[in-house]
Formats: sequence, C-alpha cells, structure tokens
Amino acid sequence: MSDGIQGAIIIGVLLWGIANIIKTFTDYRLRRKLIEMGQVDEKVSHILASKEDTYYNALKWGMIILFGGLGLIVLEFMEYDADSPFPFGVEAVFVAGGFLLYYFMIRRDVSKRPL
Repeated sequence: MSDGIQGAIIIGVLLWGIANIIKTFTDYRLRRKLIEMGQVDEKVSHILASKEDTYYNALKWGMIILFGGLGLIVLEFMEYDADSPFPFGVEAVFVAGGFLLYYFMIRRDVSKRPL
C-alpha cells in the first residue's frame, strides 16, 4: 500500500474517532441539561432510554467483526495472486453475510416484541 493511502486512512480513522468522542460528550451534556431543566416528557425519555440501542449496536459490530475475521481466516487458506481483487470480494461477502445475519436477528427480535 502506498504511503499516501496509508496516511489518508490513518487521518480518516483518527478524525472519525475524534468525532465520535465529541458526539458522545455532547449527547451526555444535552441529556444532563434536559434532565436538570425538567424537560423530560415521553419523547425525550424515549431518546434517553438507549439501552436497547446499545445492545443492538454491540450485536451489530460483534457480528461484523466476527464475520470479517472469518473471511480473513478463509483467505489464509486460499491461493490467489497478489494483484487479484479476489480477496476483497471474499472479505466483502463475509462482512455482508454478517450484516444480513444481524438484520434477520433484529427483525426476528422486533417481531416478537409486544406493541
């Protein structure tokens, strides 16, 4: 990989991480101020109760990392040329499989939930 691409990827990941940290702190401050001001009604309390979102988010990333890792393990045992796009395709298929499995798990869980 060329140095320019590596630098761009590193800068992108750092900026993405910084943005997520800032978003987390600002969300926390907003929630705290809403609670202090007594502005907690039904809609706001639904936004503040994000335990379920955290569970689904952790499940999603766990599935993606698991299937991405499985794709890399499969690639270790396959033969391909260094310039071939084949490994990218295999990895994309495994990651997409993780997303699809996550989607069907969430869909099943949501359909079982009472209204």
